[in-house]
Amino acid sequence: MMIKLPIAIDFKKNIKQIFMFGAAVALVILALYLNFLVKPQIMNLLSITAKIHSIDMDLKNAMSDIAKIDKFKEEIEKSRGKIDSYEKMLPVEQEIPTLLQYLSNMAKSSKIKILGITPVMQKEEKPDPNRIYQEIPILISFKSGYYELVEFLKKLENSDRFMKVADISIRGSTGASNKHDVELLVLTYILLKGK
Repeated sequence: MMIKLPIAIDFKKNIKQIFMFGAAVALVILALYLNFLVKPQIMNLLSITAKIHSIDMDLKNAMSDIAKIDKFKEEIEKSRGKIDSYEKMLPVEQEIPTLLQYLSNMAKSSKIKILGITPVMQKEEKPDPNRIYQEIPILISFKSGYYELVEFLKKLENSDRFMKVADISIRGSTGASNKHDVELLVLTYILLKGK
């Protein structure tokens, strides 16, 4: 049985047209193949390659950190030591009586006769929620000679707590010529509760 086409094509005369038509169809099929099959695969491959590169970098960083773990542990221990040291230098509110006793003992070891040690009340300021410490002025009244005073000031300066002398007042004593009435305003700091 023979199929008749509605249009009569003479294949021998139109070989060039048939070849062009076949080439055009092949190009369309190739374009569709590249656009719908190959291009998504290439995009997926590029995405996976980027993820692999990112994971590879994370793995290299993790391996580097693992290699440095002993160094990190050593740094943590040093930091803990510093924190302990700073906590001793910056007492908490509950340690104010201990701090006053510490100052008293320091004065006695400098051969100073203490007349009074009093924390000075400050007027209330608007509290700053970001503040982690509070300044505490302490007024120390005592009788002392010049050398004992110098010794006491050295001990304050070299103390393992944060303290500084804010004001000093020296008056001659009426009872003894080598003793003076001294008032010393020392500023120290406490760590606020919960910081």
